[in-house]
Amino acid sequence: MARLTPDDWIRAAARQMATGGVDSVRVERLAKGLKVSKGSFYWHFGDRATLLAEVLKAWEEESTLAVIADVERQDEDPKLKLWALFEEAFGAPTEHDALESAIRTWASRDELVEKVVRRVDRRRLRFVTDLLSAAGLPQAEAHRRAEILYCALIGESVRRSYGQAKLSRRSLRSLHSMLLMGT
Repeated sequence: MARLTPDDWIRAAARQMATGGVDSVRVERLAKGLKVSKGSFYWHFGDRATLLAEVLKAWEEESTLAVIADVERQDEDPKLKLWALFEEAFGAPTEHDALESAIRTWASRDELVEKVVRRVDRRRLRFVTDLLSAAGLPQAEAHRRAEILYCALIGESVRRSYGQAKLSRRSLRSLHSMLLMGT
């Protein structure tokens, strides 16, 4: 096998976290799954805490910053951007849901992780609020509706993380229409 990169370890740790939670992320277990020695891990990371911090950073970048960047590259119409966000967020693979759930569980008992999750939540809410405001809603109403959408998305993520079916496209269209009502 080719030499592993830090990203290989981060992805393996994220997969393990998604299936077993943060406590299941152990260097020896990851090394065994990657078919390498623990020394390979220590070549890239000083300790497990550093790896976990990198998993958290990658989660924030991939599930928030990259999604926002993708949506921003869409059509200029904020209503179409909102739909693009729906497709990306509600269409995410189930593994993303499980990791999101595992990180939120971790945040419930780790103050530093909680701070990152709160920052992510604020960034996501601000982005949706801005989209709804650009679509014509007053700022306060745009924020209220963004909160409703975010709660729906988190609930959907939790449901999918334990095997429930995704919301139908028809349900997503209804939610999209409700959020934009009055614009």
